[in-house]
Amino acid sequence: MDQSVEFSKKYKYVKRDRILPKVSEPSVSSASVGSAAEAAVGTAVKAGDGAKPLNRMQFVIIGKTSKKKADLGKAVAELGGKLVTAVDDKVAACISTKGALVISVM
Repeated sequence: MDQSVEFSKKYKYVKRDRILPKVSEPSVSSASVGSAAEAAVGTAVKAGDGAKPLNRMQFVIIGKTSKKKADLGKAVAELGGKLVTAVDDKVAACISTKGALVISVM
């Protein structure tokens, strides 16, 4: 029997508390996943204590986006994050388009 099937049969759900606070999502048209990700990055979120919401987080852009890479990098930097070119274990998320091929290496 396949190991993934055995695991899923034995898996027990454990409810956990959210680590990150809930953030209201901006209203975005459902044109594409890529434009929704770009809009989320471009939306400024104000933090109450002066800390930026993406403080010390790294992001990478995959695929051809509708906004320029420099504009996305500036938006990420304004929120405290950093745009990097290589995907590694320090990357928090990938900003991508709907058709981009993303290979996960774990």
